[in-house]
Amino acid sequence: MMPDRTPLQRKFPVKPVSLDVFHLYLPFKRPFGHATAIREGTDTVVIRLTLEDGTTGWGEGLPREYVTGETVDCVIESIENVLLERLRGFSPRSFGDVLELADSLPFTDENDNVINCARCAVELTLLDAYSRYFHYGLEGLAGWLGSAVLAGGPVRPIRVSGVLGSNPERVDRQLRMMRLFGLRDFKLKLGTEHDEQLLDIVVGRLERALEAERVSLRADANGAWDIDAAVAMSEELAGYGFCCLEQPLAADDRGHLQAMADLTHIPLMADESLITLDDAEVLAQCDLIDHFNIRISKNGGLLASMRMAEIAMTYGRGFQLGAMVGETAILAAAGRLFLQLVRGTSFTEICYGRWLLAEDIVDRSFRFGYGGRLPKITGWGLGIEVNPAHVARLCRTSPRHLPLA
Repeated sequence: MMPDRTPLQRKFPVKPVSLDVFHLYLPFKRPFGHATAIREGTDTVVIRLTLEDGTTGWGEGLPREYVTGETVDCVIESIENVLLERLRGFSPRSFGDVLELADSLPFTDENDNVINCARCAVELTLLDAYSRYFHYGLEGLAGWLGSAVLAGGPVRPIRVSGVLGSNPERVDRQLRMMRLFGLRDFKLKLGTEHDEQLLDIVVGRLERALEAERVSLRADANGAWDIDAAVAMSEELAGYGFCCLEQPLAADDRGHLQAMADLTHIPLMADESLITLDDAEVLAQCDLIDHFNIRISKNGGLLASMRMAEIAMTYGRGFQLGAMVGETAILAAAGRLFLQLVRGTSFTEICYGRWLLAEDIVDRSFRFGYGGRLPKITGWGLGIEVNPAHVARLCRTSPRHLPLA
């Protein structure tokens, strides 16, 4: 039976009493590589907020230093020194009070350093804990943001894309397995010395399906190319039928973005160069890119990611929902909520769960199913139940217990 979605009217406000911070290391079943890194696992920061009545909520921020400038230590420091004070003395009388606090969390510290991953973790733990306390279904978030663009429905179901790494020895088998599992949208990681070999393998296997438009194929260079290589490769990719090229230039190479936009015939997607809402406005207003790659942790949380999608739609840009490689079920659930709330998403790369991770922090694997179909979020909060024993087992360092009362 589905729960009653009417928010509870609480007579007395309940305060948060503590925040626990966990540095986790999640090993992968097999290495995953691209132009920037080869990983056998990932480090992430998971937090747990506890309310006066014992209700708990979970959040996660998965940092990549080359993306937002944040490390695990930076995320933990930002939570302790910047965001924790926002929670002390907080005493909401309605879920609207919670949303106002979550939406007002800062994106930078006092030195203007980006703290998006830390912000994401705190935002998610607030939404998860107080959604459970007030019995407020998070499907109401789009209406709360007041956006006709976001709140208009229905939302078209999106199927997960197969993300192909940059190792030629693995990519053929990887692609065959993904095809057998019914995936039909694919992204190929380029930007290494193996690019031509990878293209031969992937295009050779998908050529007929691409011609018949039964599958789609896009590329991601993770900022590995200079302008000359990017222009040359973009023309080659367009000839092969790729529908999009993601982050061909380094994130700080804004000077060549206009030339790239003028000289290429393949739609361009921004990822590492798309960190803040200001980035989104500039890239869209100046007509430098065609698509956004929004990622919940990279862009500061669920609410911030929804606002970024609104910017994309306002300026007629496409967008996909990406993921940081190795997300736990917490960020995966937040991404699933995004897809249930926001219409117009072109592709998604979330919910790999135990397809990639050797272990997750939930008992029941929260991953996509056959054909890339995604589980629906139901119940209160983020719709998952974190197992504290799994969190404890995956801890790399001693947890930090931070009193709030």
